[in-house]
Amino acid sequence: ATTFSGTNLSALKPFFLFEGKEVTVNNKPQVSGVTPQNFQLPITYSIKAANGSTKQYILKFNDTNVPAFYISTNNVAIQSKVIYTAGYLKIKGGINGDSLFGGLMEIRGRGNSTWNLQKKPYKIKLGKKASLLGMNESKQWVLLANYADKSLLRNEVGFELSRKLGLPYTPSSKFVDVILNGSYIGNYELVEQIEVSKNKVNITEQNITSTTLPDISGGYLVELDGFAYTETVNFTTQRNMAVSVHYPDDDVINQAQKNYISAYFRNFESSLFSSEFDDPIIGYKKYFAIDSYINFYLVNEIMGNPDLFWSTYMYKNRNNDIIYTGPVWDFDISANNDQRIGDSMNKLMLDAAHQPKQWINRLMMDKVFRNKIRKRWNEIYNDKLNSIIPFIDVMAAKIAVSQKKNFTKWPILNERVYLNFQTAGSYTGEVNYLKNYLSSRITWLNTQFNSSRFD
Repeated sequence: ATTFSGTNLSALKPFFLFEGKEVTVNNKPQVSGVTPQNFQLPITYSIKAANGSTKQYILKFNDTNVPAFYISTNNVAIQSKVIYTAGYLKIKGGINGDSLFGGLMEIRGRGNSTWNLQKKPYKIKLGKKASLLGMNESKQWVLLANYADKSLLRNEVGFELSRKLGLPYTPSSKFVDVILNGSYIGNYELVEQIEVSKNKVNITEQNITSTTLPDISGGYLVELDGFAYTETVNFTTQRNMAVSVHYPDDDVINQAQKNYISAYFRNFESSLFSSEFDDPIIGYKKYFAIDSYINFYLVNEIMGNPDLFWSTYMYKNRNNDIIYTGPVWDFDISANNDQRIGDSMNKLMLDAAHQPKQWINRLMMDKVFRNKIRKRWNEIYNDKLNSIIPFIDVMAAKIAVSQKKNFTKWPILNERVYLNFQTAGSYTGEVNYLKNYLSSRITWLNTQFNSSRFD
Protein backbone atom coordinates (compact mmCIF):
# COMPACT_ATOMS: atom_id res chain seq x y z
CA ALA A 1 0.00 0.00 0.00
CA THR A 2 1.11 3.58 -0.53
CA THR A 3 0.49 6.71 1.47
CA PHE A 4 1.76 10.26 1.61
CA SER A 5 5.05 11.14 3.22
CA GLY A 6 4.50 12.02 6.86
CA THR A 7 1.32 9.99 7.34
CA ASN A 8 1.01 8.80 10.94
CA LEU A 9 1.19 5.01 10.56
CA SER A 10 1.14 4.22 14.27
CA ALA A 11 -2.61 3.70 14.66
CA LEU A 12 -4.32 3.26 11.29
CA LYS A 13 -7.72 1.58 11.14
CA PRO A 14 -7.85 -0.29 7.82
CA PHE A 15 -11.09 -1.13 6.05
CA PHE A 16 -11.18 -4.58 4.47
CA LEU A 17 -13.49 -7.20 2.98
CA PHE A 18 -12.87 -10.94 3.26
CA GLU A 19 -14.46 -14.33 2.78
CA GLY A 20 -14.01 -16.72 5.70
CA LYS A 21 -14.50 -17.07 9.41
CA GLU A 22 -12.24 -14.36 10.85
CA VAL A 23 -9.27 -12.06 10.35
CA THR A 24 -6.52 -11.92 12.97
CA VAL A 25 -3.19 -10.25 13.63
CA ASN A 26 -1.00 -12.09 16.14
CA ASN A 27 -4.08 -14.21 17.01
CA LYS A 28 -6.10 -11.08 17.86
CA PRO A 29 -9.40 -10.60 15.95
CA GLN A 30 -9.54 -7.62 13.60
CA VAL A 31 -12.66 -5.58 12.81
CA SER A 32 -12.75 -3.62 9.55
CA GLY A 33 -12.54 0.13 10.15
CA VAL A 34 -12.31 -0.38 13.93
CA THR A 35 -9.14 -2.21 14.99
CA PRO A 36 -6.02 0.00 14.86
CA GLN A 37 -2.59 -1.25 13.83
CA ASN A 38 0.89 0.19 13.86
CA PHE A 39 2.00 0.03 10.21
CA GLN A 40 5.44 1.44 10.83
CA LEU A 41 6.53 -2.17 10.25
CA PRO A 42 4.90 -4.76 7.95
CA ILE A 43 1.76 -6.35 9.45
CA THR A 44 0.76 -9.98 8.79
CA TYR A 45 -2.99 -10.56 8.48
CA SER A 46 -4.29 -14.13 8.82
CA ILE A 47 -7.62 -15.13 7.29
CA LYS A 48 -9.23 -18.32 8.61
CA ALA A 49 -11.67 -20.13 6.36
CA ALA A 50 -14.75 -22.02 7.58
CA ASN A 51 -12.88 -25.34 7.17
CA GLY A 52 -10.13 -24.11 9.48
CA SER A 53 -7.48 -23.47 6.80
CA THR A 54 -5.65 -20.14 6.87
CA LYS A 55 -3.93 -17.78 4.45
CA GLN A 56 -1.58 -15.00 5.43
CA TYR A 57 -1.14 -11.59 3.78
CA ILE A 58 1.63 -9.13 4.62
CA LEU A 59 0.67 -5.46 4.40
CA LYS A 60 3.48 -2.94 4.09
CA PHE A 61 3.23 0.79 3.49
CA ASN A 62 5.45 2.80 1.15
CA ASP A 63 5.36 6.55 0.48
CA THR A 64 4.61 8.13 -2.92
CA ASN A 65 8.30 8.94 -3.48
CA VAL A 66 7.71 12.69 -3.36
CA PRO A 67 7.61 15.02 -0.33
CA ALA A 68 4.25 15.99 1.15
CA PHE A 69 3.10 19.55 1.82
CA TYR A 70 0.75 19.81 4.80
CA ILE A 71 -0.88 23.24 4.66
CA SER A 72 -3.23 24.42 7.40
CA THR A 73 -5.27 27.61 7.23
CA ASN A 74 -7.57 26.61 10.11
CA ASN A 75 -10.14 25.66 7.46
CA VAL A 76 -10.31 29.22 6.11
CA ALA A 77 -10.96 28.99 2.35
CA ILE A 78 -8.41 30.42 -0.09
CA GLN A 79 -10.60 32.50 -2.37
CA SER A 80 -8.47 35.41 -3.59
CA LYS A 81 -5.54 35.91 -5.96
CA VAL A 82 -4.76 39.17 -4.16
CA ILE A 83 -5.44 38.71 -0.45
CA TYR A 84 -3.29 36.18 1.40
CA THR A 85 -4.74 33.70 3.90
CA ALA A 86 -2.61 33.04 6.98
CA GLY A 87 -1.53 29.48 7.69
CA TYR A 88 1.18 27.00 8.63
CA LEU A 89 3.26 24.74 6.38
CA LYS A 90 4.84 21.40 7.28
CA ILE A 91 6.90 19.45 4.75
CA LYS A 92 7.41 15.75 5.36
CA GLY A 93 9.60 13.30 3.47
CA GLY A 94 9.80 9.53 3.34
CA ILE A 95 7.70 6.81 4.91
CA ASN A 96 9.10 7.69 8.33
CA GLY A 97 7.78 11.23 7.95
CA ASP A 98 11.07 13.07 8.33
CA SER A 99 10.40 16.74 9.03
CA LEU A 100 11.87 18.82 6.18
CA PHE A 101 10.34 22.19 7.08
CA GLY A 102 7.87 23.79 9.46
CA GLY A 103 6.89 27.42 9.66
CA LEU A 104 4.33 30.18 9.34
CA MET A 105 3.20 31.11 5.86
CA GLU A 106 0.54 32.91 3.86
CA ILE A 107 -1.15 31.54 0.76
CA ARG A 108 -3.26 32.98 -2.05
CA GLY A 109 -4.42 31.96 -5.50
CA ARG A 110 -2.42 32.72 -8.63
CA GLY A 111 -2.60 32.39 -12.40
CA ASN A 112 -4.93 33.87 -14.96
CA SER A 113 -7.26 31.39 -16.66
CA THR A 114 -5.77 28.52 -14.62
CA TRP A 115 -7.25 29.99 -11.43
CA ASN A 116 -10.70 29.23 -12.85
CA LEU A 117 -9.95 25.51 -13.25
CA GLN A 118 -11.00 22.94 -10.65
CA LYS A 119 -7.51 22.23 -9.35
CA LYS A 120 -6.16 25.61 -8.24
CA PRO A 121 -2.59 26.96 -8.44
CA TYR A 122 -1.24 28.86 -5.42
CA LYS A 123 1.35 31.41 -4.37
CA ILE A 124 3.05 30.92 -0.98
CA LYS A 125 4.83 33.53 1.12
CA LEU A 126 6.84 32.16 4.03
CA GLY A 127 7.26 34.03 7.30
CA LYS A 128 10.99 34.17 6.63
CA LYS A 129 13.33 33.05 3.86
CA ALA A 130 13.98 29.33 3.67
CA SER A 131 15.53 26.80 1.29
CA LEU A 132 12.70 24.36 0.57
CA LEU A 133 13.74 20.90 -0.60
CA GLY A 134 17.26 22.10 -1.38
CA MET A 135 16.28 24.95 -3.67
CA ASN A 136 17.36 28.60 -3.46
CA GLU A 137 16.46 30.40 -0.25
CA SER A 138 13.38 32.60 -0.61
CA LYS A 139 10.14 33.71 1.01
CA GLN A 140 8.20 33.47 -2.27
CA TRP A 141 7.16 30.14 -3.79
CA VAL A 142 4.71 28.89 -6.40
CA LEU A 143 2.60 25.72 -6.42
CA LEU A 144 1.76 24.89 -10.04
CA ALA A 145 -1.32 22.68 -10.37
CA ASN A 146 -0.53 21.45 -13.91
CA TYR A 147 -4.24 20.62 -14.21
CA ALA A 148 -4.37 21.23 -17.97
CA ASP A 149 -1.26 19.09 -18.53
CA LYS A 150 -2.12 15.46 -17.91
CA SER A 151 1.51 14.40 -18.21
CA LEU A 152 2.21 16.79 -15.29
CA LEU A 153 5.67 17.18 -16.87
CA ARG A 154 5.59 19.90 -19.52
CA ASN A 155 6.79 22.69 -17.23
CA GLU A 156 9.62 20.55 -15.89
CA VAL A 157 10.70 19.54 -19.41
CA GLY A 158 10.76 23.19 -20.45
CA PHE A 159 12.92 24.00 -17.43
CA GLU A 160 15.28 21.14 -18.30
CA LEU A 161 15.68 22.46 -21.86
CA SER A 162 16.49 25.87 -20.41
CA ARG A 163 19.20 24.32 -18.26
CA LYS A 164 20.59 22.42 -21.26
CA LEU A 165 20.79 25.57 -23.37
CA GLY A 166 22.51 27.46 -20.59
CA LEU A 167 20.14 30.29 -19.77
CA PRO A 168 21.66 32.17 -16.81
CA TYR A 169 18.80 31.28 -14.47
CA THR A 170 16.18 28.54 -14.65
CA PRO A 171 13.67 28.19 -11.80
CA SER A 172 14.26 25.07 -9.73
CA SER A 173 11.28 22.85 -9.01
CA LYS A 174 10.21 19.73 -7.11
CA PHE A 175 7.09 17.59 -7.32
CA VAL A 176 5.08 17.34 -4.09
CA ASP A 177 1.81 15.95 -2.78
CA VAL A 178 -0.34 18.69 -1.24
CA ILE A 179 -2.69 18.12 1.70
CA LEU A 180 -4.72 21.26 2.45
CA ASN A 181 -6.55 21.40 5.79
CA GLY A 182 -6.46 17.61 6.01
CA SER A 183 -7.70 16.94 2.46
CA TYR A 184 -5.47 15.75 -0.37
CA ILE A 185 -5.69 18.15 -3.35
CA GLY A 186 -3.22 16.61 -5.78
CA ASN A 187 0.28 16.36 -7.18
CA TYR A 188 1.78 19.85 -7.48
CA GLU A 189 5.03 21.30 -8.76
CA LEU A 190 6.76 23.51 -6.22
CA VAL A 191 8.65 26.14 -8.22
CA GLU A 192 10.90 29.01 -7.25
CA GLN A 193 9.25 32.38 -7.71
CA ILE A 194 10.99 34.38 -10.45
CA GLU A 195 12.54 37.34 -8.64
CA VAL A 196 15.68 39.42 -8.34
CA SER A 197 18.32 37.90 -6.05
CA LYS A 198 21.92 36.72 -6.18
CA ASN A 199 20.92 33.12 -7.00
CA LYS A 200 18.04 33.94 -9.35
CA VAL A 201 17.83 36.92 -11.69
CA ASN A 202 21.18 38.32 -10.61
CA ILE A 203 20.97 42.05 -11.28
CA THR A 204 21.72 45.08 -9.14
CA GLU A 205 18.94 45.93 -6.71
CA GLN A 206 17.40 49.38 -6.87
CA ASN A 207 17.03 51.87 -4.04
CA ILE A 208 13.84 53.89 -3.78
CA THR A 209 15.95 57.01 -3.31
CA SER A 210 17.79 56.58 -6.63
CA THR A 211 16.62 59.17 -9.16
CA THR A 212 19.65 59.85 -11.38
CA LEU A 213 22.07 57.98 -13.62
CA PRO A 214 23.92 55.71 -13.33
CA ASP A 215 21.87 54.26 -10.45
CA ILE A 216 18.53 54.28 -12.24
CA SER A 217 19.99 52.40 -15.22
CA GLY A 218 19.29 49.10 -13.45
CA GLY A 219 18.37 46.60 -12.49
CA TYR A 220 14.91 45.94 -13.87
CA LEU A 221 12.92 42.73 -14.38
CA VAL A 222 9.96 43.07 -16.74
CA GLU A 223 7.50 40.82 -18.54
CA LEU A 224 6.00 41.24 -21.99
CA ASP A 225 2.50 39.93 -21.37
CA GLY A 226 0.42 40.39 -24.48
CA PHE A 227 -2.28 42.98 -24.04
CA ALA A 228 -2.80 42.47 -20.32
CA TYR A 229 -0.78 43.52 -17.28
CA THR A 230 0.30 41.19 -14.49
CA GLU A 231 1.73 43.98 -12.30
CA THR A 232 0.44 47.34 -11.09
CA VAL A 233 3.59 49.05 -12.43
CA ASN A 234 3.40 48.82 -16.22
CA PHE A 235 3.63 50.69 -19.50
CA THR A 236 2.77 50.30 -23.18
CA THR A 237 5.16 50.77 -26.09
CA GLN A 238 4.34 52.70 -29.25
CA ARG A 239 3.32 49.44 -30.92
CA ASN A 240 1.02 48.46 -28.06
CA MET A 241 3.31 45.92 -26.45
CA ALA A 242 2.17 45.60 -22.81
CA VAL A 243 5.10 45.54 -20.39
CA SER A 244 4.75 44.80 -16.67
CA VAL A 245 7.53 45.75 -14.27
CA HIS A 246 8.15 42.93 -11.77
CA TYR A 247 11.19 44.61 -10.21
CA PRO A 248 11.43 47.12 -8.65
CA ASP A 249 7.90 46.44 -7.43
CA ASP A 250 5.29 49.06 -6.73
CA ASP A 251 6.37 49.80 -3.15
CA VAL A 252 10.01 50.43 -4.14
CA ILE A 253 10.06 51.95 -7.61
CA ASN A 254 9.91 55.71 -7.98
CA GLN A 255 8.76 57.87 -10.86
CA ALA A 256 12.25 58.53 -12.20
CA GLN A 257 12.86 54.77 -12.44
CA LYS A 258 9.49 54.21 -14.12
CA ASN A 259 10.29 56.91 -16.66
CA TYR A 260 13.73 55.47 -17.33
CA ILE A 261 12.75 51.85 -18.00
CA SER A 262 9.68 52.73 -20.08
CA ALA A 263 11.73 55.16 -22.19
CA TYR A 264 14.48 52.57 -22.61
CA PHE A 265 12.13 49.93 -24.01
CA ARG A 266 10.48 52.46 -26.27
CA ASN A 267 13.89 53.49 -27.60
CA PHE A 268 14.72 49.84 -28.22
CA GLU A 269 11.47 49.35 -30.08
CA SER A 270 12.04 52.51 -32.14
CA SER A 271 15.48 51.26 -33.16
CA LEU A 272 14.01 47.85 -34.03
CA PHE A 273 11.54 49.38 -36.45
CA SER A 274 13.84 52.04 -37.86
CA SER A 275 15.05 51.99 -41.47
CA GLU A 276 18.55 51.05 -40.28
CA PHE A 277 17.36 48.55 -37.66
CA ASP A 278 19.89 45.87 -38.64
CA ASP A 279 22.91 48.17 -38.48
CA PRO A 280 25.27 46.69 -35.85
CA ILE A 281 26.18 50.12 -34.47
CA ILE A 282 23.04 52.26 -34.53
CA GLY A 283 20.37 49.57 -34.87
CA TYR A 284 18.55 47.47 -32.27
CA LYS A 285 21.64 45.40 -31.39
CA LYS A 286 23.01 48.15 -29.17
CA TYR A 287 19.98 47.61 -26.92
CA PHE A 288 19.37 43.89 -27.22
CA ALA A 289 21.29 40.66 -26.36
CA ILE A 290 20.51 38.50 -29.38
CA ASP A 291 22.08 35.31 -28.05
CA SER A 292 19.98 35.28 -24.86
CA TYR A 293 16.82 35.78 -26.89
CA ILE A 294 17.73 32.96 -29.28
CA ASN A 295 18.28 30.48 -26.43
CA PHE A 296 14.92 31.54 -24.94
CA TYR A 297 13.26 31.25 -28.35
CA LEU A 298 14.68 27.78 -29.08
CA VAL A 299 13.53 26.36 -25.74
CA ASN A 300 10.00 27.53 -26.46
CA GLU A 301 10.08 26.52 -30.12
CA ILE A 302 11.20 22.99 -29.23
CA MET A 303 8.33 22.79 -26.73
CA GLY A 304 5.89 24.14 -29.29
CA ASN A 305 4.80 26.76 -26.77
CA PRO A 306 1.95 28.95 -28.11
CA ASP A 307 2.55 31.40 -25.26
CA LEU A 308 6.08 32.05 -26.53
CA PHE A 309 5.41 35.67 -27.51
CA TRP A 310 2.64 36.24 -25.00
CA SER A 311 4.64 35.91 -21.80
CA THR A 312 8.34 36.80 -21.98
CA TYR A 313 10.56 37.83 -19.08
CA MET A 314 13.37 40.32 -19.79
CA TYR A 315 15.86 42.10 -17.56
CA LYS A 316 18.37 44.94 -17.66
CA ASN A 317 21.27 45.47 -15.28
CA ARG A 318 22.87 48.67 -14.02
CA ASN A 319 25.63 50.22 -16.16
CA ASN A 320 24.72 47.83 -18.96
CA ASP A 321 22.86 49.02 -22.05
CA ILE A 322 21.69 45.55 -23.08
CA ILE A 323 18.26 43.95 -22.55
CA TYR A 324 18.49 40.20 -21.83
CA THR A 325 15.73 37.62 -22.24
CA GLY A 326 14.66 35.06 -19.61
CA PRO A 327 13.95 33.17 -17.45
CA VAL A 328 11.61 30.71 -19.20
CA TRP A 329 8.17 30.08 -17.76
CA ASP A 330 4.72 28.67 -18.50
CA PHE A 331 4.75 25.48 -20.61
CA ASP A 332 1.52 23.79 -19.51
CA ILE A 333 -0.25 24.25 -22.87
CA SER A 334 2.85 23.52 -24.97
CA ALA A 335 3.63 20.31 -26.90
CA ASN A 336 0.28 19.93 -28.66
CA ASN A 337 -1.82 20.88 -25.66
CA ASP A 338 -3.63 23.88 -27.16
CA GLN A 339 -6.58 23.21 -29.43
CA ARG A 340 -6.63 26.82 -30.63
CA ILE A 341 -3.67 26.19 -32.93
CA GLY A 342 -4.50 22.58 -33.78
CA ASP A 343 -1.74 20.06 -34.40
CA SER A 344 1.50 21.99 -33.86
CA MET A 345 3.87 19.09 -34.54
CA ASN A 346 5.03 20.57 -37.84
CA LYS A 347 4.37 24.25 -37.19
CA LEU A 348 6.84 26.89 -36.16
CA MET A 349 5.55 29.00 -33.32
CA LEU A 350 6.77 31.89 -35.46
CA ASP A 351 3.71 31.12 -37.58
CA ALA A 352 1.28 29.44 -35.18
CA ALA A 353 1.73 31.06 -31.77
CA HIS A 354 -0.55 33.75 -30.47
CA GLN A 355 0.04 37.43 -31.00
CA PRO A 356 1.74 39.77 -30.27
CA LYS A 357 4.56 38.90 -32.68
CA GLN A 358 5.58 42.38 -33.84
CA TRP A 359 9.09 42.14 -32.42
CA ILE A 360 9.96 38.60 -33.55
CA ASN A 361 8.59 39.27 -37.03
CA ARG A 362 10.85 42.29 -37.30
CA LEU A 363 13.85 40.42 -35.88
CA MET A 364 13.36 37.73 -38.51
CA MET A 365 13.97 40.37 -41.20
CA ASP A 366 17.57 40.61 -39.98
CA LYS A 367 19.80 38.06 -41.72
CA VAL A 368 22.26 38.11 -38.82
CA PHE A 369 19.46 37.13 -36.42
CA ARG A 370 18.24 34.29 -38.68
CA ASN A 371 21.75 32.95 -39.16
CA LYS A 372 22.38 33.01 -35.42
CA ILE A 373 19.26 30.88 -34.86
CA ARG A 374 20.57 28.30 -37.36
CA LYS A 375 24.05 28.33 -35.87
CA ARG A 376 22.82 27.88 -32.30
CA TRP A 377 20.43 25.11 -33.34
CA ASN A 378 23.21 23.15 -35.00
CA GLU A 379 25.33 23.57 -31.87
CA ILE A 380 22.68 21.99 -29.64
CA TYR A 381 21.04 19.48 -31.99
CA ASN A 382 23.37 16.55 -31.38
CA ASP A 383 24.85 17.74 -28.10
CA LYS A 384 22.01 18.95 -25.86
CA LEU A 385 18.74 17.43 -27.07
CA ASN A 386 19.35 13.67 -27.07
CA SER A 387 18.84 13.45 -23.29
CA ILE A 388 15.35 14.99 -23.21
CA ILE A 389 13.37 11.77 -23.82
CA PRO A 390 15.30 9.82 -21.13
CA PHE A 391 14.74 12.78 -18.79
CA ILE A 392 10.97 12.46 -19.29
CA ASP A 393 11.18 8.75 -18.41
CA VAL A 394 13.06 9.57 -15.20
CA MET A 395 10.52 12.22 -14.15
CA ALA A 396 7.54 10.00 -14.98
CA ALA A 397 9.03 7.21 -12.86
CA LYS A 398 9.62 9.68 -10.03
CA ILE A 399 5.92 10.56 -9.81
CA ALA A 400 4.56 7.15 -10.85
CA VAL A 401 2.70 6.63 -7.57
CA SER A 402 1.88 10.28 -6.92
CA GLN A 403 0.21 10.71 -10.32
CA LYS A 404 -2.12 7.78 -9.58
CA LYS A 405 -3.38 9.52 -6.47
CA ASN A 406 -3.63 12.79 -8.39
CA PHE A 407 -5.85 11.28 -11.07
CA THR A 408 -7.93 9.48 -8.48
CA LYS A 409 -8.61 12.89 -6.96
CA TRP A 410 -9.03 14.49 -10.40
CA PRO A 411 -10.36 11.75 -12.75
CA ILE A 412 -9.83 13.66 -16.01
CA LEU A 413 -7.61 11.31 -18.05
CA ASN A 414 -10.52 10.61 -20.40
CA GLU A 415 -11.68 14.23 -20.57
CA ARG A 416 -10.56 17.27 -22.50
CA VAL A 417 -10.08 20.07 -20.01
CA TYR A 418 -9.16 23.69 -20.61
CA LEU A 419 -7.45 23.81 -24.05
CA ASN A 420 -6.50 20.13 -24.48
CA PHE A 421 -5.91 19.21 -28.12
CA GLN A 422 -6.10 15.49 -27.43
CA THR A 423 -6.67 13.01 -24.65
CA ALA A 424 -4.69 9.76 -24.45
CA GLY A 425 -6.94 8.11 -21.85
CA SER A 426 -4.17 7.04 -19.47
CA TYR A 427 -1.17 8.54 -17.75
CA THR A 428 1.21 6.28 -19.65
CA GLY A 429 -0.48 7.37 -22.86
CA GLU A 430 -0.02 11.04 -21.98
CA VAL A 431 3.68 10.58 -21.24
CA ASN A 432 4.20 8.62 -24.46
CA TYR A 433 2.35 11.31 -26.39
CA LEU A 434 4.69 13.96 -24.98
CA LYS A 435 7.78 11.90 -25.79
CA ASN A 436 6.63 11.14 -29.33
CA TYR A 437 5.78 14.78 -29.92
CA LEU A 438 9.17 16.07 -28.81
CA SER A 439 11.12 13.35 -30.61
CA SER A 440 9.33 14.03 -33.89
CA ARG A 441 9.38 17.79 -33.43
CA ILE A 442 13.14 17.97 -32.82
CA THR A 443 13.72 16.00 -36.05
CA TRP A 444 11.34 18.28 -37.97
CA LEU A 445 12.85 21.46 -36.52
CA ASN A 446 16.25 20.35 -37.74
CA THR A 447 14.99 20.53 -41.32
CA GLN A 448 13.37 23.92 -40.73
CA PHE A 449 16.32 25.67 -39.14
CA ASN A 450 18.56 24.40 -41.93
CA SER A 451 16.16 25.50 -44.67
CA SER A 452 16.33 28.62 -46.84
CA ARG A 453 14.03 30.44 -44.43
CA PHE A 454 16.97 30.89 -42.05
CA ASP A 455 19.52 31.89 -44.72
